[in-house]
Amino acid sequence: MFKCFGCGESGDSVDFVAKIKNIDKVDAAKLLAGLYHIDIDIEQPKARNTARTSAKVDSEQVVGLDKQAHKTAVTEYIKSCIKDSDKTDYFARRGLSADTVKKYSLGYDIARKSVLIPYSSKLTYYQTRSVEGKSFYKPKTEDAGAEPLFNGDILWKSKEPIFVVESPICALSIMQCGVSAIALCGVGGANKLIKEVKGKKIAATLILSLDNDEPGQKASQDLGSELFELGVKFDVANISDSCKDPNELLMQEPSRLAENILIAKKKAKKKYATEKTSISAYDLQKMKLDEPNWLIPNILPPGLSIICASSKVGKSWMMMQLAIALCDGKEFLGFPTKRSECAYLALEDGQNRLQERLNKMLKNNDAPKNLYLVIKADPLGDGLEQQLDDELAEHPKVKLIIIDTLQKVRGNSKKNEMAYAMDYRELGAIKEFADKRKIGIFLVHHLRKMSDDDDVFNMISGSNGIMGVCDTIFIIKKKRKEENATLVMTGRDIRQQDLVVHFDDVNFCWEVVGTVEEEEQKQIKNKYDNSPVVITIKALMAKQPYGWSGTATEFVKAIYDATGKPYGGSSSSIGKEIADIETKLYYDGIEHKSKRSGSARQHTFCKRHEYLPFRQASMIED
Repeated sequence: MFKCFGCGESGDSVDFVAKIKNIDKVDAAKLLAGLYHIDIDIEQPKARNTARTSAKVDSEQVVGLDKQAHKTAVTEYIKSCIKDSDKTDYFARRGLSADTVKKYSLGYDIARKSVLIPYSSKLTYYQTRSVEGKSFYKPKTEDAGAEPLFNGDILWKSKEPIFVVESPICALSIMQCGVSAIALCGVGGANKLIKEVKGKKIAATLILSLDNDEPGQKASQDLGSELFELGVKFDVANISDSCKDPNELLMQEPSRLAENILIAKKKAKKKYATEKTSISAYDLQKMKLDEPNWLIPNILPPGLSIICASSKVGKSWMMMQLAIALCDGKEFLGFPTKRSECAYLALEDGQNRLQERLNKMLKNNDAPKNLYLVIKADPLGDGLEQQLDDELAEHPKVKLIIIDTLQKVRGNSKKNEMAYAMDYRELGAIKEFADKRKIGIFLVHHLRKMSDDDDVFNMISGSNGIMGVCDTIFIIKKKRKEENATLVMTGRDIRQQDLVVHFDDVNFCWEVVGTVEEEEQKQIKNKYDNSPVVITIKALMAKQPYGWSGTATEFVKAIYDATGKPYGGSSSSIGKEIADIETKLYYDGIEHKSKRSGSARQHTFCKRHEYLPFRQASMIED
């Protein structure tokens, strides 16, 4: 029996347990029976059950009820302390605000004169700390289970950095600054953290900020080593300055703690930043970035490039020429190269054809030993990436992979996938592969048969998704009967250039004839110099240095005398032809004037004292 002379409560042992555990008498009786191994009839056993089986069932039920009763008692105790949180100024003295006390359900045990800190919002575990000394109290394992990490649930909820500290009061100090934190509840709690994250993937970066004493620093070093082995993202930061721990700095200089926390958080995010992570324009401007490892300066950067041409134009010859030039570190089309190893996937050729091509280009000299040739490849998304990775693992110095042709490695379209989406998806995967490994991948592709004089890039076979993904695009445009072709180059990192190129079928290599502008100027000058009208004017000026004057009919006759060929037009059209070249004549040192005299128009040509070179004149006119 029991009797309390303070409150007047009394009763037997069952009453006592019922009141202490805040449960009814039946549950109290079951609890006592389980603790003292007393067999009681909870329910009638089913038919054919032995007494032994029945006793086992009863025992399991009693133990289950016992555990639930203990958990309920712990929760009720925490709740009772939360109600009395205003009965102490301890939290305020430790720098914690009233909002923090309320938000994290902090409490006070009047009888023990101890503050209470729940480990989570579930109110299933807690610790108390004396306000008069340094003594701690935690519930027994049989009452509340094994001690968890303080605020440990945040590990699976937050993507933002999480601070790891020793004590709950330090974690609360950080959480008051608006940042997530967990507490190990002593350096020995590091093992709990390791068990929690082992074999699991957490999105957040852990920032180790243990106490600034010898045990704390050693624990930080050991914990960091284990997290590194597990592949967990972490950083180490002293946010306490010269203080022992974060809470001590909070009490002395709260603004400094908040500043340190933000700096550490920013540093941790930067350490594990990816392309998906935002960055301020100012920070990007101040960053020291690696310079692009150009294969051909200002012409061929790393990333995804593509060259397109009609069939049998010679694009494979150009790609082999590029590969050999890079492997030897020699010029390609007049541009200097950076010596690099290359892998060439010649997927439309056999070894015999490749051997013949090499011998023709090298005149039977030795081929580069750092050029690796492949004639078979798996499709994209079905082994190609692994094949390329294996090639790079075997030859890690390879900086350019040529795939000839793109069509040979393309996969299958997905259900209801449009052409643009498929092109963008497949080439996007190749570009991602190249960017991740900081190499160049050069695709060989075809042009469509229908020409487009307004925009040569519209002739690329496929959708606009191909050009949209590629970093650099090269087009070889050539008419079948013409000797020269136009090589058009453009990209994200290069300015557009148009070169006139020619394939030398004796040396089996491409050569640059000049720029398109230069070739156009040559054609204009050649047309001017070989014009029957210009030849005739210069011939007349040679005979009559002080000038010649005559009618259109007389000039037509002079054309025959100067060239030996009759003029193709009429005398009435000669005036228009002269007018078309009048400016060029002027800058060529010849002045033309015309005026009507009677029924005919007189044309006069005379030397101009000062004149500009023809090229400058033609450029001014253009």
